[in-house]
Amino acid sequence: MRWLAFAILAYFIIGMQTGMAEAMNFHQSGPNFVLMAVVFIAMNAPRDAGLLGGFILGALQDLTSGGTMGLYALSYGLVAMFVSNAKQVVYREHFLTHFSLTLGGGLLCGAVLFIHGWIKGPHVSLMPLIYTAIYSAILAIIVIGILQRLKLVFHFQSARAARWPGLSTRR
Repeated sequence: MRWLAFAILAYFIIGMQTGMAEAMNFHQSGPNFVLMAVVFIAMNAPRDAGLLGGFILGALQDLTSGGTMGLYALSYGLVAMFVSNAKQVVYREHFLTHFSLTLGGGLLCGAVLFIHGWIKGPHVSLMPLIYTAIYSAILAIIVIGILQRLKLVFHFQSARAARWPGLSTRR
């Protein structure tokens, strides 16, 4: 994976999350653009790069959100692990794959946030977290669809090519 392209994507996605998500609120819940980027990276990158990318995006969101440091990093790391395990059995280009992986990741992320609020406080309502997951999953059809068209920019390698660089089929 080209890390410069990842850094540009991270900068753009964090900016969208900070600027646009508040304007797109619906019933106290807005879309989670960073979650969509985590799903895209974990779905296409080799396992280690996908996990690291999800953790980095979560840490960047923790820095910009002003909440508990490491909460989004943990939840996006778990989402990246979930998606990287599921990517071998799904068709990566299909819109229902984008929808279902983002919905599952959003619910997993919401569960982590809910449990943290339940244990540590302040208490978080469950319904806005579910609405955020559904809203993000619907928008993921468009956002991840656009990112899939641009995936050549990231130069993702297969797991085999990552282990054996001399056997890469791309020249």
